[in-house]
Amino acid sequence: MAMNEVLSEIDFRFLSIDGKFPERIDSLNPEASARRYYRATYPDGATKILCKDKVFQHDFQEVGHFLEHHGFKVPKIYKTDVFNKLMLLSDEGNSDLSSIQEDAEYRNFLVKSLELLVSLQKTRPEPPVSTREFDYEKLNFENKFTFSSYINFSEMFKLKTKLRPEVVFFLEESSGFLAEYKEKVFCHRDFHARNIMLSPSGELTLIDFQDARMGTPFYDLSSLLYDAYRPIPFAMRQGLFLLFLNLSGNRFSKPKECYYLQCLQRSYKALGSYFMLVAEKKQDKYRKSMLNCLDNLLEIVQVGLFPDQLFLFFHLLKKELSENPMFLEKI
Repeated sequence: MAMNEVLSEIDFRFLSIDGKFPERIDSLNPEASARRYYRATYPDGATKILCKDKVFQHDFQEVGHFLEHHGFKVPKIYKTDVFNKLMLLSDEGNSDLSSIQEDAEYRNFLVKSLELLVSLQKTRPEPPVSTREFDYEKLNFENKFTFSSYINFSEMFKLKTKLRPEVVFFLEESSGFLAEYKEKVFCHRDFHARNIMLSPSGELTLIDFQDARMGTPFYDLSSLLYDAYRPIPFAMRQGLFLLFLNLSGNRFSKPKECYYLQCLQRSYKALGSYFMLVAEKKQDKYRKSMLNCLDNLLEIVQVGLFPDQLFLFFHLLKKELSENPMFLEKI
């Protein structure tokens, strides 16, 4: 690529290792984030990842250091430039867990991921993680985000389905329960298949953990088992939930109640992100994830025995989107 297209001379100078500069630099596809990533290939064939941000990610550095100290595999940080908001990281490859097509093989890696999660939850978090949590304010902020994103999204596609006050009220109540839940643990906050990198030797590397905070033991679990990027069958999900409880030594109170409320809250927040990504950011690749997410929510509402108004909203919205030519044309 042309160097000047996205990288300044400062960026390029930062990429020098032992006086050697990269021979080529490739822009990587960013996830739904303002951060930009580039793969730099050096004359000896070695590759590194340049991360260029709007603000320097001190939390990525600190949380990464904490995780590494506790034996978790995370990208190595070679050098940083706080002023220019640059970081040079180890290259963890192109494969993440969502690249595994076959369910039986994927299940094996989900079991490994659950073992990882249980170990994570046994750590004693330090700042910045220990000083912030999914309290009522944070959880309800996520609920409100989905509500406002839906208003924009429904206007864009001229939808008739209304997000009713009963739904909003039930999610507020759920947030209250989750915020009050006594057993708070380390939460990665985005623990899904695309944030777990897979090395050729089958090693798992965690990425995108800079926003980690304290939360219920079921927050990260719900992200993984109800992952809209990589759906799994119902029976497999149920089995993995029981395995998680087992691996955790059944140490959590009201596990089922908390799990399904957390799944509801987490997937509802994800739905809001998809509304925003499609309507405001024009990222059409998330249209399919939105339908998967609605399927997840329909399952959660039924298995969790939640009010009919929730089922109705998700059901009618999915039906309306499935018949909306404007929505379907870019799926």
